[in-house]
Amino acid sequence: MGCAKNKKSVRKYARQNRYVIGAKISEHKFLRILQGYADGIPVQLLEPTTHVGGKTIRATYWTLRAHLPLAIGAQPEQFSGAGVYLFDNGTVTVVGRCILGRVQRTRRFAHYVRRHAPRLKSEQGEQLLLIEKTVRILCALDLRAVDIGEHTLMEIGEAFADLRVREPLQNLASKIPMARAHAHPGRLLYEDYRRYLLKHPLRAHPQTAAAPLP
Repeated sequence: MGCAKNKKSVRKYARQNRYVIGAKISEHKFLRILQGYADGIPVQLLEPTTHVGGKTIRATYWTLRAHLPLAIGAQPEQFSGAGVYLFDNGTVTVVGRCILGRVQRTRRFAHYVRRHAPRLKSEQGEQLLLIEKTVRILCALDLRAVDIGEHTLMEIGEAFADLRVREPLQNLASKIPMARAHAHPGRLLYEDYRRYLLKHPLRAHPQTAAAPLP
């Protein structure tokens, strides 16, 4: 009788959150945090709407950033093809490094770091934010009609450098021939990441603080 009760409680706990193994927050609350991350909502603005502490949201955001390179590597066609354009067998391509470097040198990226990690001191943390920002740029663009090559990717990097700090990322589409803007880039990032996590759930207490950068 006792064994049956234990099995029931284990099954109930397992159903609580399919996206994080051993999570203490419900699946619903985790997805609210994932949506906030995908929409680029800062921790202090998301906290009042989720009933989750800022410390938990901040830790979850960093865990999502740490696993994003793995997610786009595992699903190269998703996230607007970020894995195809930026990585080759888990390693950042030469063109990918050029784009990342171009984004990193912009005032807009510096503003992004101040907004989302004002106390950042880690070089690895900055690299995770850089990959995240570049994925957001690609998610803002529908490139299916574009003949993607090295020149086009560099054009995207240059166009981002010319974008004003508060100008929507979708405006990049007007600077790339044949490109179209995604109406809801945050939704695209959310859905692609959610599908990845269903197959590769996070762990509530990982052995390492962050996944290694490719």
